[in-house]
Amino acid sequence: MGYFAARQAQTTLPCPDCGQPLLVERSCREAHMLCPCCRRRYDLKPFIAKADEALESFLEGLYLDRI
Repeated sequence: MGYFAARQAQTTLPCPDCGQPLLVERSCREAHMLCPCCRRRYDLKPFIAKADEALESFLEGLYLDRI
């Protein structure tokens, strides 16, 4: 039986444009931040230094080539 990581998680990190909490989301190729309000996507790397507990937990389940 394989291990399947979550596809997305709610964070407390604010969207740079509208201030709403961002989701961290993974696809087959990469992970990114997504604002559920304004639907903008952001590269994950600038948010890693500000990671909250939800983002850190989510990143633990990702393959490094998706970051």
